[in-house]
Amino acid sequence: MAKMSKEVIELFQDPGVPKMVATISQEGELNVTPKTSMTAIDDETLAFADLYGRTTRTFKNLEETKKVAIVAMKLPVAPPFTTYQVKGTFREYLTSGPVFDKFAQALKDAMGVAISGVGTVKVDAVYSQAPQDKGKLVA
Repeated sequence: MAKMSKEVIELFQDPGVPKMVATISQEGELNVTPKTSMTAIDDETLAFADLYGRTTRTFKNLEETKKVAIVAMKLPVAPPFTTYQVKGTFREYLTSGPVFDKFAQALKDAMGVAISGVGTVKVDAVYSQAPQDKGKLVA
């Protein structure tokens, strides 16, 4: 299990930073979707809210293969760019408890929506996606 640095954690915790989640089905069908709720909950775990009750391709793929790649990027007008990719393993789907409660309240306050659950991802590796780093493994 890899540990995210403080810089990576802060990037994933920034609500203004776009985050994209890529998954794959058992048949090899790829799926990419934005996850604005994606955040780091500790140095080894990312989590995101589910609004639709595990019916999306994202959750179907996660439950089938457990494989996920997540990109977060802060792109200023000029370099240097701060962009990281986390490769991970789907851990669990939470429908109660402190992590669920925190997400549920945050999304209710921000968007007025109720969530069905929270997906958690164990961080397996972290790569810098900044052009100057050429995909360098950083954790």
